[in-house]
Amino acid sequence: MSVQSPAHVLGLPLDRLFALYLAAAAPALAFGGRPSAWPALLAAHALLIVALWPLRPLERVLDVQPAAVQRAVRGVADWSPLLLIPLLYKELAVLNRAVHGGRYFDDTIIAWEQAMFGGQPSREWAAALPHLALSEPLHAAYLSYYFIIFVPPLLLFLSGRRAAFRAGLFALMLAFFTHYLFFIYFPVQGPRYLFPPPGGELANGFFHQLAHRVLEVGSAQGAAFPSSHVGVSVAQTLVVWRYMPRIAPIFAVLTLGLALGAVYGGFHYATDAVAGVVLGTIAFLAAPRVAGLLIRRDRAAD
Repeated sequence: MSVQSPAHVLGLPLDRLFALYLAAAAPALAFGGRPSAWPALLAAHALLIVALWPLRPLERVLDVQPAAVQRAVRGVADWSPLLLIPLLYKELAVLNRAVHGGRYFDDTIIAWEQAMFGGQPSREWAAALPHLALSEPLHAAYLSYYFIIFVPPLLLFLSGRRAAFRAGLFALMLAFFTHYLFFIYFPVQGPRYLFPPPGGELANGFFHQLAHRVLEVGSAQGAAFPSSHVGVSVAQTLVVWRYMPRIAPIFAVLTLGLALGAVYGGFHYATDAVAGVVLGTIAFLAAPRVAGLLIRRDRAAD
């Protein structure tokens, strides 16, 4: 997936993938629950799609620019999908309310939970094991999500391994975007919105309090199933195992702790975590084929 010639300053698979996600998310604004500012949101989607899937004349203009300009444009294009993830995440609550008018499918997931586990692990596990020595490491692992997301691509980028950087980032963003489409069209709030968090001694823990503060500031309602925390972390761990195997055990342990912490802390149903493992693994395995299809599509347009 490296840049082979000036003709591919733009148009790499990740650009196309981002554009396809924006196109798949935009129909949510056609539903009756859309916000009054929906024309502005739709225009933003359209502009980004044009920027990410540029017209050939624009690419030809970039082809004749100095190499330094081309590298700068490519660098911005490489990092922009990941850096825009917080904005795309905050948009999810607006889009799923547009589609479903504030309806969530927690009752369905709770029924699945009961059938699969014979109970509700997101409410019962912490109550059965109310130990600070267990709670704090699991909440800390849950917070390691941001470390898991950003550190591997940064290490690959700084080490000059641009092909591995782009391939890994493509798998990561494929995991993000597939989860986000679930959040738009099948929104689930998660137990955090329906039930009180683990209390007692556990509530005094530093990482317990920090995790809840982070979620209060940055969570999007309806973004629980499948767990993107788990799915994205699984995909990223597999990326690290492929390209940086010496540090992969660190990410594997953090991801395992994160998945357990998501349920123990009452942030996700156990079903969310299981579905996240499955979807994250599928995204990683499918990424090379999906990228190849987008490359062939791009070449066919020339």
